[in-house]
Amino acid sequence: MTGRSLILSLMNAVGTRQMTAAQLVAAGSIFEIEDSAMRMAATRLIKEGLLESAGRGLYVSGPVSRPLRDQVRGWRNVRERTRDWAGGWLAVPAGNLGRTDRKQLAARSQALKLNGFAEAEPDLWVRPANLAMDIETLRAELIGIGLDAGAMLFELADYAAPDGMDFATLWDAEQLQARYAEALAVIETSAARLGDLPLGAAARESLLLGQAAIRLINLDPLLPGAMVDNGPRDRLVEAMKSYNARGQAIWRDYYRSVA
Repeated sequence: MTGRSLILSLMNAVGTRQMTAAQLVAAGSIFEIEDSAMRMAATRLIKEGLLESAGRGLYVSGPVSRPLRDQVRGWRNVRERTRDWAGGWLAVPAGNLGRTDRKQLAARSQALKLNGFAEAEPDLWVRPANLAMDIETLRAELIGIGLDAGAMLFELADYAAPDGMDFATLWDAEQLQARYAEALAVIETSAARLGDLPLGAAARESLLLGQAAIRLINLDPLLPGAMVDNGPRDRLVEAMKSYNARGQAIWRDYYRSVA
């Protein structure tokens, strides 16, 4: 955990609305990050627009981070993001978008993966057309979190491909379900022992484990029921709602203890 990743985790995953400089330093101490490193990370995040100064020694999410923050915090409502699947596909061809800017390539890949797209072929990203939002809204959302502004998004009723190519095999359904079962067991075990840990250790564990579970949920491709059993994911979401609330309470208690 670096100062940068810790600040972004607290603002995005945990859901902290604002943080003081003293709280940044206190959070860093749990992860053995020096005070100077936390302050430097905050300064750099402000320059990047990912953090914003709301007054002397007070920080809030910056304008650049807000679309991604909203995406990250949407894990609670994943079931509401889908509709019945009629068998069609969404496709983003990326051959016209360039491959020399590594930073933009990473942003493009992250934006598409966060919305369940998989790369079927070099420069061709696809996913089932079962998302609840319309195609224009989805394109705008993708661009808001990193997809190139020149990208096109298509909905395909059908497709023809070489023998052996089946879009449905791009996702490993069994692996998805196994990861959810494992994450649920970890969260349940942690929830049972958080009360026995020192406050700082409980804050650290709730952040690390909660962030990992939220990342797993947010990276879920939201496949239709015809392709995967979404029960394990839904059970993890429900468990995380109470675990996340408890983690937020632990962090508030920790801040008060070091004030």
